[in-house]
Amino acid sequence: MISYNFGIQQQLPRSVIVEANYVGNVGRHLTYFRNLNQLPLGARLSPPNSTTNVNALRPYPGWGNISLRDDSDNSNYNSLQVSASRRMAQGLSFGVNYTFSKTMDTVGGATPQDSYRPKLDVALSGIHRAHLLNFNYIYTLPFFARSANVPARLILGGWEISGVTAMQSGAPVSVTVPVDIGRIGASSSRASVTGNPNLAGGDRTPEHWFNTQVFVNPAVMTAGVWGNGGRNILVGPGFQNWDVSLLKNIRLAERRKLQFRAESFNVFNHTNFTGVSTTVRFDASGNPTGGFGAVNAAGPGRVLSLGMKLLF
Repeated sequence: MISYNFGIQQQLPRSVIVEANYVGNVGRHLTYFRNLNQLPLGARLSPPNSTTNVNALRPYPGWGNISLRDDSDNSNYNSLQVSASRRMAQGLSFGVNYTFSKTMDTVGGATPQDSYRPKLDVALSGIHRAHLLNFNYIYTLPFFARSANVPARLILGGWEISGVTAMQSGAPVSVTVPVDIGRIGASSSRASVTGNPNLAGGDRTPEHWFNTQVFVNPAVMTAGVWGNGGRNILVGPGFQNWDVSLLKNIRLAERRKLQFRAESFNVFNHTNFTGVSTTVRFDASGNPTGGFGAVNAAGPGRVLSLGMKLLF
């Protein structure tokens, strides 16, 4: 692994520090597995009769699959990373950072669709996230902190709010057909496409997350020929989460205080979709069926937590 970076840093008024960095790395000789004895493309175009042994059609006749641990996978990562932070001053501290990046690899540690031509799997990495934004903060609320009204100061003053916000774009995923289109004995293979499957954000719905009509019906794909859809051509749902905490320390004595905490995870109850059905299926009329193109999983909703702790 070779890493490199270049950056600049500047201190601004009010204890704020900003940074901008280019960060990149390249990985060489990464591990993946390939099948040395994969059936040649189109080997099973004709259904074998009762006396045919498909292992006789393999490069090493008489043997089944032979899995080889290969170390020729490569990866590269390039990013722009921008951040701003403020040390605690006047009751406020915060940090915000944004990353715009691209990560690519050859196979991604998996087994290539065609073990004889693994370079066909060069694509966005499964860990690629084009955009990441994180924001954290702590703020001591100034209201009623010095109020002459003792009950108001004790009840309404001295509160502290803090939180962490995380946003990121979706992960790349592949679209497959549930048939052995290459006729090599596989249970599925990558689909064929006629255009860009990704929709603009405003056009997406849970029932129609990407453009299903650019995918070719498996029934009319050419048997014995790989689909032209590459690996990880589709970008899945992104992620957005807001965690917020509110706490107050109530002094009971010189060395004892009572701390009350109210915490909310995913405070705005934002729905984070975590999965999309990417297996190409169409009915007789050419409409998507079996959930193809629809969201099929989501993360947890809002969680509230209340607590009290005695510190001594």
